[in-house]
Amino acid sequence: MKNIQFKYLPLFCIQIYISLHLIEEGYFGFPKWVQTRWGIPKFDMEMWLSHNYYFIFYLILGWSFYYVNEKKLLSLGLGILVWGFLNFLNHAVFSIIFIEYSPGLLSSFIFLLLFVLGLQKLKELKLLNTKLLLMGTLSGALYWILPIGSFLFVDIILLGKG
Repeated sequence: MKNIQFKYLPLFCIQIYISLHLIEEGYFGFPKWVQTRWGIPKFDMEMWLSHNYYFIFYLILGWSFYYVNEKKLLSLGLGILVWGFLNFLNHAVFSIIFIEYSPGLLSSFIFLLLFVLGLQKLKELKLLNTKLLLMGTLSGALYWILPIGSFLFVDIILLGKG
């Protein structure tokens, strides 16, 4: 892992999300868990899967911009790792609150690992600074806010599923 370049870590994060994390959540019943624990009615497998397409879209969009200009848009790449770290925190906190396994927790540990590894790589490259951390955190938050805002708009306003 020492030789891996930072630019691949955000892509790995997206790949783990699509190929492993969603499988864990789906197989172990995250949609039903959300219905029960968060009280979101009618949150079935179809809705859960469609909501994840929004996250995938924004993550790939952000990564695409980052890939085009890695130096200038480094915060977008870091933001993907921050998004993964926030995903881990979400599963970990709710597992603790409800004193039970939140489907997706196990694979989210990989997001934590990628986040820590990313910070280490940026520090080694002497690119880690307060501005980058702030912009990366903002980007990571936007990778959460934009998809949620988008699917709420579509679900409630356009489809009337509120």
